[in-house]
Amino acid sequence: MVAAQYFDTRSSRAHPVVLIVTGGQAILHDADGEELRRTPLASLRVSERNKRAPRLVTFDDGAYCEIADHATFEAMLAATGHREGWVSRAQNSWRLAGASALGLVVVIVLSYDYLLPWTASWLADAVPASIEAQLGRATLDSLDHGLVAPTALPAAEQQRIREGFAALRRPDDPGHDYQILFRKGGRIGPNALALPGGTIVVTDELVRLIGTDTGMLGVLAHEAGHVAQRHGLQQVIQGSAVGALAAYMFGDFSSMLATVPAALLTMRYSRDHEREADAYAVDVMRQNRLPISAFADVLQKLEDAHERRAGNGKENQRAGRDQKETEGDDASGFFSTHPLTRERIDAIRNAGQ
Repeated sequence: MVAAQYFDTRSSRAHPVVLIVTGGQAILHDADGEELRRTPLASLRVSERNKRAPRLVTFDDGAYCEIADHATFEAMLAATGHREGWVSRAQNSWRLAGASALGLVVVIVLSYDYLLPWTASWLADAVPASIEAQLGRATLDSLDHGLVAPTALPAAEQQRIREGFAALRRPDDPGHDYQILFRKGGRIGPNALALPGGTIVVTDELVRLIGTDTGMLGVLAHEAGHVAQRHGLQQVIQGSAVGALAAYMFGDFSSMLATVPAALLTMRYSRDHEREADAYAVDVMRQNRLPISAFADVLQKLEDAHERRAGNGKENQRAGRDQKETEGDDASGFFSTHPLTRERIDAIRNAGQ
């Protein structure tokens, strides 16, 4: 038995009672030992354990008992075979609480590494081609308003690159209208940017660094891989998953138009996306009987230039020189959006053997 305060449904006054459990029944006796009520245990609701609050036993008509003697009540519950819910056990057990917290961390990490990329890919595929084209135009407009300048590249070089790309046999991709545009990179430096919808922006600095031959075609095929697989949209969606999901659910992708251009200009492709785009470029070059090594050589050249720039930057800082004097001559722009590792270069070379 255990002492309790009983609240019936007729008044707010507390009645001192004793709760007894016997024969599958809960029996309440008042202070004089008179039986107040008898109820099957199965019809009762027992509150979760909380060290700072009394336990509640609620009857099916809304009346309830408050029990302050936790130890006696829990012994009574144990005798009836009652088992606390796992949430209550976790709240009152350091081990279970720690295991739950660890489990939550694991779920978050796995969701970030696997579920979020999968969801982003699914949502990116759901974006209509017309909206994707609008996003591309908006991003290009953002580029042209302060980040890049009109190209100074000779028309003959531009035409040579465009014709080389147009002549490539590539996987069918009717959803994208590919075009090559040229801009003076300025702060962006030597870079190639794949915009939603199919536009690929190539900076003068990149052409000056790697030339217009087969290696450039490898870079363009790589960027086409980003477009074909909608990597840019996936990266943006991953960065704003809630807004992208809402756009999909309500069928209104126009809200993305305001935020995507800025996000695209500051994003950095994941290594998985880079590997997928590399594989796309390798397949295109193999299909066109072009030396895959030329693509690897260009990436190596970009990496070497980046390393030289990093070393020069440290020397300039020590000497107090303005690094703007050498902007545009290094590969740091390309690396700002395209993570490059030795592993990627080696994988491309191995694919060409």
